[in-house]
Amino acid sequence: MSAGVPEIDVKSFKARLDARVQGKDDFFVLDVRNPNEQQIALVPGTDKLIPVGELAARIDELKDQKEREILVYCRSGGRSGMACGILGQAGFKSFKNVAGGVLAYSDLVDPTMQKY
Repeated sequence: MSAGVPEIDVKSFKARLDARVQGKDDFFVLDVRNPNEQQIALVPGTDKLIPVGELAARIDELKDQKEREILVYCRSGGRSGMACGILGQAGFKSFKNVAGGVLAYSDLVDPTMQKY
């Protein structure tokens, strides 16, 4: 969605989440939506919620993840794309925007996930 930001599609994201549960993959999942949105729909395996508007000020909360890949999602992919830009500016090297966000996840992975 954002120019120059690496992306992962939701089916690949789900496959990697499954592999992580089995101990075959290691990465960090960041939700950059607002808390009320997370109450409506949550991707299983999410490690942390930091709304994109707070990310720059709260970037130190992710310092222990600086060497890991961070997969970032929001509702539709726009805010997570912005969040990837913030991560890059803060010196993080490995991150991907989950293309299409929760809406695509609901459409292509888990149709029981509530859309909003």
